[in-house]
Formats: sequence, structure tokens, C-alpha cells
Amino acid sequence: MKLLVLDGNSILNRAFYGIKVLTTKAGDYTNGIYGFLTMLNKLLEETAPDGVAIAFDQKAPTFRHKAYAGYKSNRKGMPEELAQQMPVLKELLADLGFVMVSKEGYEADDILGTLSAAAAARGDECYLATGDRDSLQLVNDHVTVLLAATRMGRSETVVMDKAAVEEKYGVSPKQLIEVKSLMGDTSDNIPGVKGIGEKTALALIQQFGSMEGVYEHIDDPAIKPKQREN
Repeated sequence: MKLLVLDGNSILNRAFYGIKVLTTKAGDYTNGIYGFLTMLNKLLEETAPDGVAIAFDQKAPTFRHKAYAGYKSNRKGMPEELAQQMPVLKELLADLGFVMVSKEGYEADDILGTLSAAAAARGDECYLATGDRDSLQLVNDHVTVLLAATRMGRSETVVMDKAAVEEKYGVSPKQLIEVKSLMGDTSDNIPGVKGIGEKTALALIQQFGSMEGVYEHIDDPAIKPKQREN
């Protein structure tokens, strides 16, 4: 079986910001809906899945917000022009027969992780369509990430399997968790080690394999004094 799982919020955001403002004669905004459906149709053509699930965030706080009050505190709310399109898109997807999945306390990312892990456990093939590179940590022999983007009003995807992740980053998909632990994530307001960005974090994980490996070799000359102190 081949499963296609879409990160609904991520792809809708990509569509909204990647396509010029479109409205109906009544003034209702439609650019996000149009872009989302364009991407969806292209993904269906490219992957020919046996099943499709579309994951969406809920407004309720997630377990991450409860664990860390600063989580995504730097984020602005959804623009009204985009918020207006969300219920219309969901109604349209339901009418088209697509399965939508969401759960209070969890993000669409978590649903992608859950469904892809279940597919891999069954030995099925799973494609994750998202614009969020955090999902690259989920890539394995059964799971491929399709990074969604829009350019010049046209949707496109970048196929990221294990080989592509290792070629681009020089680490395995699971090691990207270690990399993000070191460098943090400014987009989600998650602090990392001060003074360590992606380039340094990748180099350290490439050399020492994990966060534990970095601390086991904390006195190694590859770690600069200030980085060691931080």
C-alpha cells in the first residue's frame, strides 16, 4: 500500500504566501484554496497513492506549549485573509471525499509522524507532503518527504529520501534531531546552544554522532572554547 499524508496547515500557508491575492466577485479570498488544490492534484499525479490523509493543527495548546511556555511565542496569528479560507477548504476537501485528521494537544507534524510510523511498521510506502523541513527526521526506507513549494505561482516538490537527506546534510535523518537540539529553532522560538548555528551543529554531529557524543568529547579541539563554555 502507498499512503500520501499532507501537512494541511503547512501546504495551505505555502499556497497562501506563494500565490498572489485572488478573490471571488463577492470579495472572498481564494488564493490559498486554489494553491492548495493545485498542489494536491500534482501530488496525486506524482505519487498515485492508495490512500490519502490530510492533517491539520487545532487551535488548542499542544503538549509542547505545556512543556515550554515560550514555544512558538514569537509567532503572529493567522492573517484574516487566510483564516477565512480554512473552513471553506476543509468543507471542500470533505465534499471531495478526503480524510482529514486532527487531535487536540497535537500538531499536524505529530500526525505525520504517527501515520508514517504506522505505515513503515506495516512495510508500506509513505509519502509526507509538507513545507516543513523538520519532517526530514522522519525519512527512512519506507518514508519519503515531499517538500512543497510554490514558484512563480506554480507548485513544485523536492523529493527527500534517505540518500537525498544524507547528501544534503551529511547526517542520517534521525541525526537531524541531534542537530536541531544543538542549534535550536528560531522559527519555533526553541533555544539551542548560544553561538552554534546549523553549520557548526552539523559538523559536530557528523564528527561525534550525537549530543551524547558531543558531551563525551567536550574537551576535543574541534569544539572551540566559547562553544564549550556555552
